[in-house]
Amino acid sequence: MIPSHCYCLFGIITIYFSLLTHTLSSPTLHFCRHEQRDALLEFIDEFRYGNTSILSWKKSSDCCHWKGVTCDEKHGQVISLKLSDASLKGSLKTNSSLFRLQYVRHLDLMNCDLIGDIPSSIGNLSRLTFIDLSMNGLVGEIPASVGNLNQLRDLILENNRLTGMIPFSIGNLTYLLHLRLSGNHLVGEVPNSIGNLNELKVLSLENNNFSGNLPISFANLTKLSNIVLYYNNFTSRLPSDMSGLFHNLKSIDIAFNSFFGPFPKSLFSFPSLEYFHVEENQFQGPIEFANTSSPKLEFLNLSLNKFDGPIPESISEFLNLKNLDLSNNNFTGSIPRSISKLVHLTDLDLSYNKLKGEVPRNTDPVSGSEFKFIQRTISALDMQT
Repeated sequence: MIPSHCYCLFGIITIYFSLLTHTLSSPTLHFCRHEQRDALLEFIDEFRYGNTSILSWKKSSDCCHWKGVTCDEKHGQVISLKLSDASLKGSLKTNSSLFRLQYVRHLDLMNCDLIGDIPSSIGNLSRLTFIDLSMNGLVGEIPASVGNLNQLRDLILENNRLTGMIPFSIGNLTYLLHLRLSGNHLVGEVPNSIGNLNELKVLSLENNNFSGNLPISFANLTKLSNIVLYYNNFTSRLPSDMSGLFHNLKSIDIAFNSFFGPFPKSLFSFPSLEYFHVEENQFQGPIEFANTSSPKLEFLNLSLNKFDGPIPESISEFLNLKNLDLSNNNFTGSIPRSISKLVHLTDLDLSYNKLKGEVPRNTDPVSGSEFKFIQRTISALDMQT
């Protein structure tokens, strides 16, 4: 028979090892490192006119628990700084203490009332995977030092007042998934080095002053899902055969540019394409649709170009089409009866062409769509030149 005190000792040992195991399996909670805390406080002090009090950062508290700050659980290094809408009201200085946060991976300063240049020192934060400086008043050129940030997945600089050209060093960002530079005053041609961004999914360059040709290397960006280039001055002729490229492409918007030449039918062969907008360019000649057209296409706008010839009967292959605008071209012949097969179509504009005949009535309209479809089409045809 085992003495009762042995049971007691056995119980104590069991509890001890249970607590030890739990402690070892739990994340170690380190306090923020002092040099990290001081760098953060000095960074905020650089914006003396901003409303930084909303952050409620105090030296007496652990900076890993400060608003917008995330630390590495094991070492206490600051790895994320999310200060969007913080109203900093100032400029990023070349010697800013921000650049002492060498372990930061996520930097979000969106809509912080920042002004001035993006300092070249930004390239010192070599561990960055995400940077968002959008919706500020930043000016000057994108520094070439961004090419040092070769771990970046997201580079978001849209809606500022940036000027100059995209630096050639952008090609160093081979892990980049999203490049958003829209709403600036950027100029010149897109550098050929952009073809190095083999992982890129979203390219957003709209509302700038880019010009010239798209680089040949653009064809290397085979993982793109969204191409947005509208409101620029591109003057490219598109390749005649684009089949085999951009299998993941969902949206392409190159409207309000000066793209020209015959329109490659291979553009309609992308299996995932849903949105296609090429309004107000210089495309010319007849249009053809690929043998296997994009089955998911919902929006197609080819207006304000120089297309001619008949509208192909194969338009009916776009079974999910909801919005079709072919206005302000030189299309001729009869309106194809196959349009009646587009049972999801609710918006149709064929105005300002040289078409003849009546609009075919939708034979199997989706509930509530027929009246809008027919009425909008008839009124559009009445405006033909």
